[in-house]
Amino acid sequence: MFFKIISHLKFLLKSSNQHGVHSPFVFDFVTKSLYKNNQEIINFDNYLQLEYLSKKKIKILSKIVSHFQLTEICFNFSEFKNIKRNNYKLLYIKNIKELQQSKFTNLTSKDIIIVDGIYNTKKSEEVWQEIIKNKEVQITINLFYFGLIFFRKEQAKEHFRIRV
Repeated sequence: MFFKIISHLKFLLKSSNQHGVHSPFVFDFVTKSLYKNNQEIINFDNYLQLEYLSKKKIKILSKIVSHFQLTEICFNFSEFKNIKRNNYKLLYIKNIKELQQSKFTNLTSKDIIIVDGIYNTKKSEEVWQEIIKNKEVQITINLFYFGLIFFRKEQAKEHFRIRV
């Protein structure tokens, strides 16, 4: 618990809002979804893996799902890699350690991974830092509550810390 409090304070000191974002893709995402107040909250009752989420996390996840017009959420990395689709697809990871040994090959700019609990423990924060450095990962967005991973090959490698 003490680790999370200290991590949150550090996050607040280093994070920015939309004015610190110089990527059109991320700026659009932040301003048109994360900072919009009047978006509806999606009911995630069909997803048993999401039952434990706080109201804040549900609100953030709803905004992400709405922005990218996602129709389903995967919870298994191998299942996620095998889905072939033209629109965005989302992988939700509850435990960041599941991604530690994952190879992010053959993922496209339409693939999004959301990682819950990047600040649960010191080890999970270290794994998050390893993911940020991975050469296959182009964009990472740290929202404190979630880490978002994008594989946009058309964009320079960048990491963002955004307050929500």
